[in-house]
Amino acid sequence: MKDSLQNPRAGRGPKAIAETVRSPVRNALLLALVAVGCVAGYQLWKWRQGPPRGPLSNLVDPANPDAQRALATGAQPAEIIEAQQVSTTETDDASSPTTADEPAGQPVASPAEGLRLEPTPYTRQLVANLTELDLSRGPLTPEQSDQWKAGLQVLVQQGSSAVPAIREFLEQNRDWDLGPGSSLGYSSVRAGLLDALQQIGGPEAQALMLQTLQITSMPSEIAHLARYLEQQGPGQFREQIGTAVRETLAQAASGELRGYDVGPLFQVLQTYSDASTVAGLEKSLPKWNYYSALALANLPSGEGIPSLIRLAQEAPGTTARGVALEALAQVAIQYPDASAALVELARSGKFSERNWLTAVAALGGERYFIRDTGAEDASVPVGSGVRSFHLEASNQNFYSTPAWGGMSPEQINERLGINDQLLAVSASPAVAQALQNTRASLLTKGQQASAN
Repeated sequence: MKDSLQNPRAGRGPKAIAETVRSPVRNALLLALVAVGCVAGYQLWKWRQGPPRGPLSNLVDPANPDAQRALATGAQPAEIIEAQQVSTTETDDASSPTTADEPAGQPVASPAEGLRLEPTPYTRQLVANLTELDLSRGPLTPEQSDQWKAGLQVLVQQGSSAVPAIREFLEQNRDWDLGPGSSLGYSSVRAGLLDALQQIGGPEAQALMLQTLQITSMPSEIAHLARYLEQQGPGQFREQIGTAVRETLAQAASGELRGYDVGPLFQVLQTYSDASTVAGLEKSLPKWNYYSALALANLPSGEGIPSLIRLAQEAPGTTARGVALEALAQVAIQYPDASAALVELARSGKFSERNWLTAVAALGGERYFIRDTGAEDASVPVGSGVRSFHLEASNQNFYSTPAWGGMSPEQINERLGINDQLLAVSASPAVAQALQNTRASLLTKGQQASAN
């Protein structure tokens, strides 16, 4: 359990932060002048209109005892008669219906949006119920977990009116780290609230997700927000996502995110790449060699293959060479340039047996994956031959899966062709034996595929 007051959030973009400090002052002064004018105009209007409307209880349907009781107790009424039609010029949130005991929030200055709504007492209480957890007596009971999940759905049902209350908590920079496999269905409270924003949708929720993306330094949180924003606006936020990832990786490289796994950031890069992705991954290779090489190999259109070839061809002693070779072997049947480079590298004789044994296994169908520590269920697939890896110095976590099948006859023949080319130029008896074993395994899989 971790209170994220200790978490390094809001650590990116000093220039933006400086502007954020100045902007509220200007906005506050402008709002003050506008407010004085509005109050004076409103008083003059009231004087001309005569006596004010009746008391609040007049707005409640007298035939509805539940509404009368709710008004008396301060609870949320079940049914309220709408008092008047709100003009779109009177509020920024005119599309959200208001109730008599839950007035529309008051606009205040926001550096990100100019004007935003304050949380209502009701939505603020809903968020408090979700975020004020008492775990001092141990894990939550199933009944408490169900109650929490139900409360989250009640918050989602409030729609855009819930966004200010969620924003208020997110801006406190606090969290409960619930760990993977939590009974609440989320690894943290913040993760649950971000999912609530995704379910709410709309411009208000989208704006808050984007604002949070531009501030947070939590790798798993950035991964969640990138996925949510991409779902809501495919391709619209690639630049902001890339900026968040690069700035956070720079923080991690300088030692500001000790203890945090940056694997989710590399998964974001390989999924939502832009023009600067390749250069950023190359820059990260000395620090996170496996993460960077696997992301380069898995960029959606093969943009990273030339970089991997060049890295593998570098002089011996370069730490990224062997990892680049292994990554090329994984995608050799997808990209002809990768397979051709693999054969030329075999002729050079510059790689260790260990590198080649890993590459041969990849040709046979073994695959390496960055462990998705940003997912709610960060478990590794279960099965014979699955291997997990942890590199302590750089905190890299990845795993490999064996060739479980699923290859088409065409893919098997392509793998056999590359395998035989490597066998013809291999000088190492150990590597040659591995290639022979891989050939036999592929032939067996080919026979099985043909039989099916």
